[in-house]
Amino acid sequence: MLRLLAGPPLNVIARYAASALIVSLTALLRYSLEGTLHNFPILLFYPAVFLCALVFDRGSGFFATILSAFLAAYLFIEPRFSLRIGGENAIAVGIFILIGFTMAATTEMLRRTIARLDESERTKALVLQELAHRTKNDLTIISSAIQLQSRAASNPEVSEALDAANARVLVVARAQERLRGDGDGGHVDLAEYIETLCQGLGDLLRDVRPIAVRVTCDPIEVPSSVAIHVGLIVNELVTNSLKYAYPGERGGIVTVVVARAGAKMTVTVTDDGAGCPEGAEPGLGSKLVRLLAKQMGGSVQHEAVDKGFCTHVTLGDPGL
Repeated sequence: MLRLLAGPPLNVIARYAASALIVSLTALLRYSLEGTLHNFPILLFYPAVFLCALVFDRGSGFFATILSAFLAAYLFIEPRFSLRIGGENAIAVGIFILIGFTMAATTEMLRRTIARLDESERTKALVLQELAHRTKNDLTIISSAIQLQSRAASNPEVSEALDAANARVLVVARAQERLRGDGDGGHVDLAEYIETLCQGLGDLLRDVRPIAVRVTCDPIEVPSSVAIHVGLIVNELVTNSLKYAYPGERGGIVTVVVARAGAKMTVTVTDDGAGCPEGAEPGLGSKLVRLLAKQMGGSVQHEAVDKGFCTHVTLGDPGL
């Protein structure tokens, strides 16, 4: 219905011809219901006028009002087949014309308002798309600079820290790639985003060790800020599993499950590796996961499984 109001109008002849057809069909319907609507000669013409004004424009509404008044007076108001009307009938026709003109004018105002809103939404979407593109380019430049610093670093620990920082920058960049504009400022298809993210992490080890990353994610669209939070959490948990769960040449499977749980969201990452050593101190990645979960009113739970280790993150305010 909104698209009808905001859409481009037909040419004048087509609009008036279509309006005449609608009013004529209404007159035929009124004639067929003569026994039921004998005391209401004008009633059925109100929706006809509104429809013409709604689908076409104000002028079509005015035209439909005049034509409807003429047909009603000529065909259905006594004396029939004559335009000699007076008294209450004349007042009724006058009120009909006044209401018809008012409906047509009001509908035109509504049409113009919706057209402006539609244009505003398109402009917002373009601005959002351009912003996402520029942000992605800036993040790509930052990522390239970090990579150069990592390669130039002589200390392995520094190089590893820079690589981890670069991975986090890329998580944000990938979210910007998948940003789609809407009335809420931009949403991301979380399933597509997480699958692409985990595929990239798995590709890093494709030719090194036989470790697969499998993803199961409910079809969820979330605000870009939430997608970045979830992406960073998944990135840290999967990276930790790839780094520590499979020592030596050992292979295995890392499973990522992102699911909707009512108004909440759960992120579960499980590996079938060596598990977590007792007394191990949480690293920067684990601290980051807890911080991100806390920001969204969530919690983090770790548990040892029969083969490997499982981290379960519950997000209390995912913007679903």
